[in-house]
Amino acid sequence: MAESTAPPVLPPDAGARLAEFARACKAAARAVSLYPAAHPAIGTTLGRLSQVTAMLTANGPYRLQVMADALLIGGAVPARPDPAIAELAELLHRQLVGGLTLNPGIDAESWRTLLLLLARAPEDVRADGGIRHLWTTAGGPSIEIEEIDYAEVLREKQGVAASAEQIIAAALAGRALDLDDSGMRLLLDIVQDPVRLQEMMAEIDRSTEQHGATAQAAAFMTLLKGLAEYLSKTEPQRLDALFGHMGRAAGQLSAEAMLKLLDQRHRQEAMVGSINMPGAVMERMTDESVSHFVAASVIKERGATERLALAFQALVPDTDRQRQLLGLAEREVAASEGPPEGFAEMWQRVEGMLTSYSDEKFVSEQYARELSGARTRAVDVERANDDPPERIATWLATVGDAALRMLDHQLLLDLLSIEAEPARWRDIAETATAHAEDLVRVGYFDQAWQLADAVVREGQRNPERTAYASTALERFGRGSMMKHVPSHLRGSDDASYERFKALCHAIGPPVIPALAELLSSEKDARARRRLRDILVGFGAKGRESVQRLMNAPNWEVRRTAAYLLREFGGSEGLKELVPLLADTEPLVQREAVQALVLNGTDEASRILLQAITSASGRSRETLLTELTGARDERAAPLFCYLVRNMDRRKEQQLYSSSVVALGTFGGPDAVEALKFALHQGDFWSPLATRRLRSAAAQALRRIGTPAALEVLREASARGPRGVRAAARTELSRST
Repeated sequence: MAESTAPPVLPPDAGARLAEFARACKAAARAVSLYPAAHPAIGTTLGRLSQVTAMLTANGPYRLQVMADALLIGGAVPARPDPAIAELAELLHRQLVGGLTLNPGIDAESWRTLLLLLARAPEDVRADGGIRHLWTTAGGPSIEIEEIDYAEVLREKQGVAASAEQIIAAALAGRALDLDDSGMRLLLDIVQDPVRLQEMMAEIDRSTEQHGATAQAAAFMTLLKGLAEYLSKTEPQRLDALFGHMGRAAGQLSAEAMLKLLDQRHRQEAMVGSINMPGAVMERMTDESVSHFVAASVIKERGATERLALAFQALVPDTDRQRQLLGLAEREVAASEGPPEGFAEMWQRVEGMLTSYSDEKFVSEQYARELSGARTRAVDVERANDDPPERIATWLATVGDAALRMLDHQLLLDLLSIEAEPARWRDIAETATAHAEDLVRVGYFDQAWQLADAVVREGQRNPERTAYASTALERFGRGSMMKHVPSHLRGSDDASYERFKALCHAIGPPVIPALAELLSSEKDARARRRLRDILVGFGAKGRESVQRLMNAPNWEVRRTAAYLLREFGGSEGLKELVPLLADTEPLVQREAVQALVLNGTDEASRILLQAITSASGRSRETLLTELTGARDERAAPLFCYLVRNMDRRKEQQLYSSSVVALGTFGGPDAVEALKFALHQGDFWSPLATRRLRSAAAQALRRIGTPAALEVLREASARGPRGVRAAARTELSRST
């Protein structure tokens, strides 16, 4: 059984810097998640984190590898475990962050944005496209995130071998790499992982051994060009990282394959766009890659060869750097199997050949002179740094995360405004709304609304654009952005809310179902009020869309639909409420009753009366409870209708409640309805008749208006005996 090798240990000062960074991150993450944006604790902790980061990146990018409970720098761990490092590792790993590269120029706002994303629920982040996708929208180049794809990790061995076979087959056939999107993504993940990339290069080396160095170089170029062409179309910002990964992989090529690769720098087929593929890779080969390339060739050939010398001179023309890299290669060769006998003499011959080999027969004097001069001029430009710090800071601010985000934003706004060709404008509108959806996912609501507003505004300027604008906005309104809206409505100011409201109305009825579902689940009173106002503002169009929600499987959506129909008013759509009167969920049934009770039309009253007479069991009990307990003055027309039209003998309780309610509401219509009730009677049930007439007379007395008292006086003088008795009793009490 193979014994596991412990990772190397960081020097004490490097471990201390990592621990300090982790503690600063921990403090800032806590402040960002607990306090509002203007709280002083956020400014203090983010300022400290920015200072620590500036020190870490003073000499270039600072790269962290993220494990489940540890952070590594160059594969090494701190000598002492630190709780802050473990907590930061856990926070990053939970969001599937496998690596983090900090570049110079990270400001406090960038850190706040990233920490807010890390504080979100992992499932929400993954549902919105993953941490790297969200950071591409919310952040910028100051922080690079490598995201773990566990589905690909599970297929690691199979993926490496299968991918190598496809690459070699394409190279031998002289064709481009032909993989679908998932296959290219798998290749990218392999290339980003140093261990898996090393395995792939070893597999390519083994599989092309019988075909020679030409096949190995062709396979390398096939892989490089295939990935470069794919990224050029999908994520061009990742090209530089690809060349860096492939530069490290090139260190595993044989000397013959390296020469074949170098030779392709002068061929047109090595170009992808304006980029020379071999040249881009060679420029990014690190010292470790070149020294490993030399050491591997020396070990294999038991010394230096002419081919190795040619390749080494082409890769490292600078004499000082040659000596430095040969020193690294010497240590690797010596450590490979222990220094062989005569190693010192052998290595002296290697150094002599690799540093003194002349390429005059391959490189003309004029070309060499130009090459050397270009290198000298580049160094001179680098050293000519006479600009004051203030000017440099101003320049750097123009390429900061926030500045680049605003440039992207302004570019889309400008393109929406200036593009005249309708088909191209359609593509821009779709891009703008897709970007707006990403902005909503990361909390940049105002910028998202600005883009959507521009689509609305520019779409209205030209009739040929109108249909395209509607399609793009409809897709935007139905997208995942809606689930983030409630948090915005809870805390946004009135201007931002009005902008969102106008946007919803511009999108039109397609956005209503999503808004209704949000309203059904929202608990915050302010957000509910704003959602309700937006929906009510749709008017008749809103009513038509809401009616389609009556059969929604979610009972809260059905309840919200009944509530909205009540707010819309009018008699349209009342019949749609009938099924909800018998809904299995009492709260839905109650909302439907309220919608009909407060509608105020005879049609609504008729529907309710019919529902009462046909219902039974728990459904009937709910209906009666809601009706007898109604005390809103808008219910007066309903009770007038019931008093005039219901069967008093079968629904005595509801009839009595209606009479009592009318006495509370008052008004001319109530007086007329009570006059009607006072004169009704059944000779075969004298006790019930007497009780109901007495209730009607009492209700008239409670109203107490001249019209109501006149009804009692007239009834006491000219009505039937029972009516006269009830009226006289209440008149005597009114004096």
